[in-house]
Amino acid sequence: MDNTQLKISDQNGIPVFSFVGNCKAEGIACLADKLREMAAAGQKKYIFDFSACKLINSPAMGELLDAILLVDRDFDGHVVVCGLDSLKETLFTISGIIPIAQEASEASVAAQLLLNLAD
Repeated sequence: MDNTQLKISDQNGIPVFSFVGNCKAEGIACLADKLREMAAAGQKKYIFDFSACKLINSPAMGELLDAILLVDRDFDGHVVVCGLDSLKETLFTISGIIPIAQEASEASVAAQLLLNLAD
């Protein structure tokens, strides 16, 4: 995927979506499609890492909420968000992302949380 705002890697078999720089809706518009594709292949656990994310605009927050609801409600899956500073943590709580998604300090902790969940 050729995108500078969204990078996908792997942590213990769990996809890690890393949000980089200034996140705008246009830069993460492929997120829902990628989640649908992975869910169709049987993936139910995801990590969203915001440690390299400086700023998230309002339309991007809407995309994130939609993506997390998609995983939670449509795929009966789980998302753990990590790398949040205090501003993002407040923003995610006010927008309703937390508590739909669990929160962890970093990707390795998020992976451990998800690995401990029953499928």
